[in-house]
Parts: sequence; structure tokens; C-alpha cells
Amino acid sequence: MILGAILSLWVIYPNWRLFFQKRALPIWLIALLFIWVTIHLLFIGRDFDTQFFEYKRIWKKIAISSIFAMGLGIAIISQANDAKKTQRYWLIIYLGFLLPTIIYFVKFGVTHYFPQWGYAIPKYLALSPDHMGDTFGVSRAWYVFYCLPALAIGLGRILQLLKNRELGFIGAAPYLLAMPCILLIFYLEQDRLGTVLGFLCILLMIILALKPVLKGVSLMKVLALLISIVLSFFILYKSAENNPAWKGALEDAKTAVQVTQIDNWKSRNKGLPLKAAGILVSGSNYERISWAIVGSYLLVQNPLGYGKLSLSFGALAKDRWPDSDLSWTHSALLDFALGYGLPGLFFLSLATILAWFNGEGCPFPWSAVGRWGFGLMTVAFLVKEISFEAPVNTLIFLIVWVSAMSLGGSSLKRRLKG
Repeated sequence: MILGAILSLWVIYPNWRLFFQKRALPIWLIALLFIWVTIHLLFIGRDFDTQFFEYKRIWKKIAISSIFAMGLGIAIISQANDAKKTQRYWLIIYLGFLLPTIIYFVKFGVTHYFPQWGYAIPKYLALSPDHMGDTFGVSRAWYVFYCLPALAIGLGRILQLLKNRELGFIGAAPYLLAMPCILLIFYLEQDRLGTVLGFLCILLMIILALKPVLKGVSLMKVLALLISIVLSFFILYKSAENNPAWKGALEDAKTAVQVTQIDNWKSRNKGLPLKAAGILVSGSNYERISWAIVGSYLLVQNPLGYGKLSLSFGALAKDRWPDSDLSWTHSALLDFALGYGLPGLFFLSLATILAWFNGEGCPFPWSAVGRWGFGLMTVAFLVKEISFEAPVNTLIFLIVWVSAMSLGGSSLKRRLKG
């Protein structure tokens, strides 16, 4: 990141005027977020030692990577007129988005087949069932956050190829193959929200693809697309069929909203409550809804936040209910707001929204990243418990990168060449 930031300064400095336009507003909002986090550390936070540790480690990395993101965005679109370079850069970037999926299946193969072949499983290549306790464990929520963008970018790229009548088997193969593979991860990990988000993304792509752009596209190309979609839907169906939390979700919700009458949400040691039918609620459904309600209440009561990127929900709950034993809500955005208050929520949310709108202005084919990949990553950040260093760093990197890629069009290219 340091090397990338240093090299980016060489690109940013001669083009500093580009950042004084309305498309650069998300970048300025992230700068204001850094200022607010600093003010929060010095004057507002309730746990200075922990907050200072996060500041000098996490926020320092975010600042460095943001500089890298600005330079990367400008450098990429400076070559937008060179089709060969653009294609090469696109393949490299898309491979980067696919790496979490590739790594998962490598670890899956090692975990399941190395013992059969008589080899010991290296700890760093094992799929540990203990996502949080194991040194190399990866939470299911992180798979959603890091794998879904590749699926979304692939779908956006397929739409681009359809509109330009360029949908060939070789060109579309990586995206068609990635679609069911990514959904298969959510099936294997039994992650419902990842499956639902993937399904909705594919459904949206189908709706958009059914426009007149299909006129003139050969039957074989459409058939390849349909086979990939059907396979993805089959994985979705099997996931819903095998996951008991899908069933009875409405009754679980009716129990979960009663946060004052039923306080099992305070600690997992209390166990799960019974719903109206006398059956235990689904833990995932109950916790997701009740913690969202309680977290929203705590945010209203503490509009400036507690001061931690992670675990502010648990700390605020402990102050309000000493017998509670909580950590995160099921929404990274809500956890972030509980950490840095309504001002922090405002800066990050507005920067995210504006960057997504700016994504449409990114040159071809990078708009697929700005609108599809970044958009679905943002949704995952809203509904998954990932208010940690890496996901927050990734989200802010994407905000700055996408905004930088939208800075300019032809005027940007002239300035860079000059």
C-alpha cells in the first residue's frame, strides 16, 4: 500500500485540479470522515487507548490506501483510449476480484482431499468451522462481502457485451463460470443473505438483458447464458431447501421485535426464546432483527458514537445493560454509526451513494465495477456484520477509486497527456 501510495502521488500531483469538481465530492467526504475520526479520538471517544490503537493502525492504513486508490483510478482512465491496455488492466483487476472465490475453492479442495491422499492440512489452507476463534478462520459474512462483487461485475460486463453485440463464448466464459461458483460458496457455507443477494443480482441482470439488446445475438450465446443462470438458480433452490432458517422467518420476526418484553438478545447465554407456536426461534433471524432494533435505539441515545470501529455496540450495550454480553449487530453500517456517531454515518453514507452514482460516469468497461460490483459490495456492508479493518478499508478504497475513475472523460485525458 505504501509503494502504491508513493507511485500514486506522481499521478495525483500534476492533476490536482481534477479534484475540484462535483464528481470528486465523495473523496472530499472521506477526507472529512478522517477529520471527524481524529476529532472523535481527541475529544469525544470513551476508550482512548483502544481508539488510539485503531487510529494509528487501521485509519493510517485506510489513509494510505485512499491515496493509492486516487492514483490508480486516474492512471487507469488515462489509458481509456488504448483498447489493448484497457483489456489487459481489466483482466488483472477482475482476477483480483475473483481471488477470494479461487482461494476458497483451493482451501476447500485441500481441506477435503489432502487427508485422503495422506497429506497434512496446512492451517492457513484449512476451512475452519470456527470462523472467529481460529487464527486463519474467515467469517461467512466476509465471503459475501468479498465474493459477491465478482459476480456483480461479471453480470454488468455481460450486459455491456450484449449491448455492444460482443458477447462471445471466450469473452463471457469467466463471468458465466464465476456466477454459479460464487453462489456455490454461499450454499456450502449456508449463508442465506449471500444467496438472496446473488439471486436478486442475477434477476436484475435478466430483466435488463431481456430488452431489445438481444436482437441479433446468436441462439448459442443466449443458450450459454441461460445454462449458467439455471445452474445458479438450482444452487439457490437447494440452499433454501437445506437451510431451516428460511422457514418460520415471519414468526421469528414477531418474537424478535419484542425487545422489551423478551430480552434473550442481551446474551447468548440466555438461550433462544420460544415463538408463538412453542418452538425455538431461529438464532440468526432473532439476533439479526433484535440487535438491529437495539442498535438503532443506542444510536439515538448516543448520536456521537462510542469511538471504536468494532465492538462499539457491545460497549454501549454494556453501559446501558450491565448484564448484556454483545459484540456486533448484523449490520456493518450500523456498527460503524455506533462507533463514530451520526456525523460519521453521514460522511460515509453520502460518500458511498455519490460514488455509486459517479460509477455510471466511469469509462467503458469500468462502469461495471462502479455500478455493479461497488453497488453490491455496499449492500453487503449494510446487512452483514463486517465492521472490521479489512472490509471498511476495502469499502473506502472502492469509494475513492470509483470516484477517481469518474473524474473527467476527455478533459482528464487531455490533462494527463499534457
